[in-house]
Amino acid sequence: MRWHVRELAAAETHDLRRRVSADGRTDLPSLAHPLDEAPGVWHLGATDESGRVVAIASYYPLSCPWRPGAEPAVQLQNMAVEPSLQRSGAGSAVMAEAIRRLRATDAVLLWAHARDNAIPFYERFGFAVVQGSGGPVPRIGRPHHDIVLDLTAD
Repeated sequence: MRWHVRELAAAETHDLRRRVSADGRTDLPSLAHPLDEAPGVWHLGATDESGRVVAIASYYPLSCPWRPGAEPAVQLQNMAVEPSLQRSGAGSAVMAEAIRRLRATDAVLLWAHARDNAIPFYERFGFAVVQGSGGPVPRIGRPHHDIVLDLTAD
């Protein structure tokens, strides 16, 4: 299936955030991020033939705590794919487009907290796990690792 990747309004990401990233919980900060509408923040999504949003990711211009000199940096948050469509290429389409867009800017680093079971997905795009990171993310509890992607590397 071919996915159409487009920019989304923050509100268009909330349903998948709630159902996938937040495991249905509405008390977690991943439903609505306080910076969702801040300058420089953008959201991407993949849609199916009917226009339904099936994959999402949000990008925040935030410094990386493990690479403070890598500026400008962008944090990836709330990447999620409709559960029945995981491993269909929708998430890969979003990630590939995001990296393409970021490499066309002056951003030098993309970073995130990734679920342990998603590490292989991110590694396919060149992300590296930050050594010594890992463990449950506060208030969420699921195991995550910190990951970084050098946007200046070929």
